[in-house]
This record gives sequence, structure tokens and C-alpha cells, in this order.
Amino acid sequence: MTQFALTALIAVIVFTVVIYIMHSSRRKQQSEDLADRISSGSSFAMDDSEALHSLERQPTDTMMGLARILPLTGVNVSRATKDLKPQFERAGLDPVNGPIIYLFCQRILSIVFILIAIAMFSTDAEGTDKLLHYLIGGLVIIIGLFGPKLYLTNCTQKRQKELKKSFPDALDLLLICVESGLAMDAALNRVCAELGATHPTITEELNRTRLELALLGDRTQALMNMGDRTDMVAFRSLATALIQTEKFGTSLADTLRVMSDDFRQTRILEAENRAARIPALMTIPLICFLLPSFILIIIGPVIVGVVERGSFFQG
Repeated sequence: MTQFALTALIAVIVFTVVIYIMHSSRRKQQSEDLADRISSGSSFAMDDSEALHSLERQPTDTMMGLARILPLTGVNVSRATKDLKPQFERAGLDPVNGPIIYLFCQRILSIVFILIAIAMFSTDAEGTDKLLHYLIGGLVIIIGLFGPKLYLTNCTQKRQKELKKSFPDALDLLLICVESGLAMDAALNRVCAELGATHPTITEELNRTRLELALLGDRTQALMNMGDRTDMVAFRSLATALIQTEKFGTSLADTLRVMSDDFRQTRILEAENRAARIPALMTIPLICFLLPSFILIIIGPVIVGVVERGSFFQG
């Protein structure tokens, strides 16, 4: 039974790794194609239909095969993928194929992991081996039940952290481009060209926004999509400011300058806040590591004296 459980676990891991490699390679190829397509502003007019198709592409054949299995578990694939799409966009993952893989891992592989854990719990081993099987079984259950959700949450938090770190620099550069006389689309193009190596995450997001501004008929919706994909106050504020600028004809440079000063001040305040928290955060390490040393230094001689003389009160 134990050998069967281990074999099944290895098979599941291999299957998951293969699916992940296929998904990653396809996403990398699509990103390279998209980068080549939008490398220059003049490429939109020649390839608008193809670029628009890349924004509305369909799942791969492998993902369609997995999607046909999911209804057997009571999943409405179209509704579930529609609900999960915003979460995958915020995590920076593939919003087309990603939800299908997520649902498959959550509904199918989780059952397999639970069966493997039951097989591990039913082992006839004794002593340390039995405890090890229980630990592995518990770990397998945790991975099967909470693994997909934890992975998605971790990717979302990591991406938002990267976007938050690079947003002030992108905003300052966008302000410089606008003040130099460039329009918003050309300024976004320049920002993406300059930040591509140092801040790839925000470059990808701004590239997506620039592509939608060029291809979609509604520029307001394209800017709102940027705020929805990131789900961050900074990007929602930027989208709102750009929408109001285009709607009312106010100065884009003045708007960006105010936002740049605001977020620069916010970054300074956050740095000061983190510095002020250091004494409180250092309290526990000091108590755990330095206090025992001080206590040992103080009462160490007394302990040595008691051990040597047999009593503290003897001369």
C-alpha cells in the first residue's frame, strides 16, 4: 500500500510539472511575440487584428481536454473561469489557461492527494516509520487542499509588491516624457522602453494598457482595466487621473506632477514608518538571544560555586 501511495504521488507530481512546463513555455513564447509586436508604436496599424486576437485568445487543446473533465465534478467551467480570470490577472498569471489548471488541481488532484494521504495513514509500519508516514500524509493533504489557493495568493502579493516598489519610478519617468512634449501613448511607449530591464512587472502592465489604448475603442475602459488588473490604489488613482484629463482637457503634466509628489512623499513616510518599527521588532530577538546570555553571566559564578562547595552558604 505504501509503495502504491508513493508511486501515485510521484505520478501526480510528474504530471503537474509537465503541465506547468508546457504552460510556462507557451506563456514565454506569447510574451516574446507580444514584445516584438509592440516594440515600436508604428506596429499597431499593421497588426491590430493579430494583436487583438492575442488579447482574446482561447485555451490550448490540452487545457480544453482538462476542461472537459471538470464538469464531472460539478464545476461550471465557463462561470468558474470567468470568476477566476480577474484573480489570475492580478497575480500576473495566464488568465486563459490558468483558471483551468487551478480548477483541475483544486477538484481533481486534491482528491488524488487525499486518497494518497489515506493510503499513507493506512500503512502497517510501526514506530518512527509510522510517524513519518503520518507526517507525509498530513503534508499531502495540506498541499492538495490549500496548495492552489496559497500559490495564487502568493503570486498576487508578490506581484503587487513589485508594482508598488516600481510605481513611483514609472510615474516620474512618465511625467518627464509628458513634460518633454510626448502624448500619453508615446509617453507610455517610452516608459516601457526605459523600464523594461529594471522593472519588468510594471513594464508588462503598462504594455498591456498601451496595447488596449491603441486597439480598444473605449480608452476609458482601457484605463479602468489597468486598475482592475492590479487592484491597487496607486494604479486606480493613475487611471482616474488620466480619464479625467482626457475627459475635461486639463493639463496631463500638472496632474502627473501632483501625483508624483504625492507618491514620493508616501514612499518617504513608509520608509520612516518601517524605521520606527525596528525597535519594536528587535525586542523579541533581544529577549530570546541576549537576555539568556546576561542571566548566565550574572548567575553563572553562583552556580559554579554551588557545584564546587555543595552549598551557597559555605565559606
